[in-house]
Amino acid sequence: MVELAHALNVRPEWLSSGIGSMQDEVRKESAIPPESEWGKVDAWDSKTDLPDDEVEVPYLKDIELACGDGSCLEDDYNGFKLRFAKSTLRKVGAQKDSVLCFPASGNSMEPMIPEGTTIAINTNDKKIVDGKVYAISQDGWKRLKSIYRVSPTRIVIRSFNSEEYPDEEADIESVEILGRMFWTSTIW
Repeated sequence: MVELAHALNVRPEWLSSGIGSMQDEVRKESAIPPESEWGKVDAWDSKTDLPDDEVEVPYLKDIELACGDGSCLEDDYNGFKLRFAKSTLRKVGAQKDSVLCFPASGNSMEPMIPEGTTIAINTNDKKIVDGKVYAISQDGWKRLKSIYRVSPTRIVIRSFNSEEYPDEEADIESVEILGRMFWTSTIW
């Protein structure tokens, strides 16, 4: 039993009786890697030269794609940019000119996408893959939702927060896919 406890990373006493703490506090491993494995973080601003392995994409700070019942938005570009490694864009099949970033608003996609999360979409990726998250436009409302096909002509528009935002079914022709979400950044 001792070997099994060690293999499971639990205390033998806990494994045999269920009494006491499951793990020794001292034995818990940190999820934070040792400092020797930390990567380098470079500070930059608008005057910093762009490295060869990075691109800048628009960050539409004043536009919020609703994670809720929907919000109207107008085209806006304020000059803000985010930097991405070219390898990141290659991995998702995105071109620099097809990427848009913006903040999400509302709570319909929580807990996966909290309000204020920065979202990146690939505007060239509009093919529906069940369960993936897309920026959509429907009847003038711009939203961020998970999409599922239910027939060749119908889709389900789903929120992660389904208790407050029930599924909606819609004709595929009534929904414009603006792009597929491929990246998020959240400060908790």
